[in-house]
Amino acid sequence: MATIKDIAKLAGVGLGTVSRVLNNTGYVSEETRQKVWSAVDALHFVPNGAARSLVTKRTMTLAVVLHDLTNPFVPGLAQGIGDEAKRHGYTMMVLDTDWHNELHAITTLRQQAVDGCILVSPANATELVDKLQKANIPAVVVDRGEESGLAHITVDHYKGALEAMNWAKQQGHSHIGFLAGPRGLRFSDLRLRAYLDSIGRQDVSLGEVDQQKNLPIAYADFRFDQGRLAAETLLYAHPEITCLFAANDLSALGALQYLAQQKITVPDQLAVIGFDDIFISSLVHPTLTTIRQPFYEIGITAARYLLERIQQPDSPMKPYMFDVTLVVRESC
Repeated sequence: MATIKDIAKLAGVGLGTVSRVLNNTGYVSEETRQKVWSAVDALHFVPNGAARSLVTKRTMTLAVVLHDLTNPFVPGLAQGIGDEAKRHGYTMMVLDTDWHNELHAITTLRQQAVDGCILVSPANATELVDKLQKANIPAVVVDRGEESGLAHITVDHYKGALEAMNWAKQQGHSHIGFLAGPRGLRFSDLRLRAYLDSIGRQDVSLGEVDQQKNLPIAYADFRFDQGRLAAETLLYAHPEITCLFAANDLSALGALQYLAQQKITVPDQLAVIGFDDIFISSLVHPTLTTIRQPFYEIGITAARYLLERIQQPDSPMKPYMFDVTLVVRESC
């Protein structure tokens, strides 16, 4: 069985350096850290986690709390978090919950004694982070939290939705319908706000949308099946629509299925734009024009933020906003 002496010899470093890397304590250059972990992998070294946790008071486990493991954006995000966690000697634990049962996840996290937590698009960011802090569990929020000054990572959802709308207009579309996401979620509301502003309805608040029956908006709730139903509902009520902008790719793909079943050709008779750029968006026919989010990079950054908070819990943490990119394909 390999020992840390074997790791040090293979990596060409001292025992102290190996210890700092394995326990994630003190400064070690990224190049040296990679040498140590390469040696760990080559020798199939398995640290004694129980013994290490007694010394360091850490379990070397990061938790990720999200709402839907079946959502196609999850693999890219989780891979980014997992890869960065592994580089620092941590393992990743994923908790699948929903927007109505988030608080139950706190009990699980306390029982598992994780070192930190990444909350992905939580509905109750401030309350969750407060409870985690009381349990001495550092937390970072992805896509919700800036309104409370929490450590968070996000993307420019408003700008992305505006870019999608501007592209549709450049293609000659003046009647654009919107397949909206769930209300009350920050990123969903930002995309809806951008749509309203783009069509010149700055006078309509988000709370008034449901009362504006003339608006070509239907709720698809980020789901494939709901996207199909919302497209049918919207086109029946607003036959003048020539383009559908969906708040995420899953609902856009649902709309594409409905249009195909109705023998409505895309983009000749009706165009479709999505948001996310999940993998399948480039595989369907026609391929989906969409707004790309850098999910893998978001995951890496979230993990780095969390590791910084674990090392320095009281240090100020500036929010980080990723840009988004319009990906033009065949559907618009």
